[in-house]
Amino acid sequence: MLLRSTLAVLFALSATAIAAPAAAPAPVDAQLVLNQAINWSAGKVSQLGDDGVHAMTQWGWSDCGEPGDALEIESIKVTPDPPKPGRKLTIEASGKVNTLIDEGTYADVTVKLGLIKLLTKRFDVCDELDNANATLSCPIKPDSYNITQSVDLPAEIPRAKFQVNAKVFTQKEEPAACIDLWINFLVPDQH
Repeated sequence: MLLRSTLAVLFALSATAIAAPAAAPAPVDAQLVLNQAINWSAGKVSQLGDDGVHAMTQWGWSDCGEPGDALEIESIKVTPDPPKPGRKLTIEASGKVNTLIDEGTYADVTVKLGLIKLLTKRFDVCDELDNANATLSCPIKPDSYNITQSVDLPAEIPRAKFQVNAKVFTQKEEPAACIDLWINFLVPDQH
C-alpha cells in the first residue's frame, strides 16, 4: 500500500503538469497531479541486465535509489501498455519497505519536458496517503507489498516526451527512495 500511495503521489504530480495547457499553465491541484502521475508512470517492464533500468517502447523507469533504502521498488506494470491519454490506467507495483515510514516522510518531484522543468514540488507522503483515502497510513512497518491502483488519465495530456524524477526522504531527512520515469506521448494512439 505504501508503494501504491507513494507511486500515486509521485506520478500524479507529473500527469497534472503534463495535462496543463502550454499557453497558460493551469493551477496545480496537488492531489489530482499525484494520483494521475503515479498511475500513468507505472508500466510493463522488461529488465535489461542488472543495471536497474526497465525499458519499454513508450515509457520506462529506473530505480535511482540505493540498495537498502527505506523503500525499494521491485516492479511496475501498467495496463494498457503503453498508457493512453483519456483512458483508465491500472498500475501493478511491488516493493519492499525496509525502514519504518512515519510522519514527516516527503517526496520531491520534478517533471520535465525535455530540459524544461514543468513542475518541482514537495509532497508530504503521509498527508497524501490520508488525502487519497488509502488503505495504508503512517506509520508503515517494514514488509513486502504488492499493490494495484487504477486512475483515469486526462485526455488533455499533450503529445510530448516527459521525464519525472521523484526522491523520497524519511522524517530524519535520510534518502528513502528514488525513481526516474519517462513516457513518450508523441506516438499517436493506434486504436
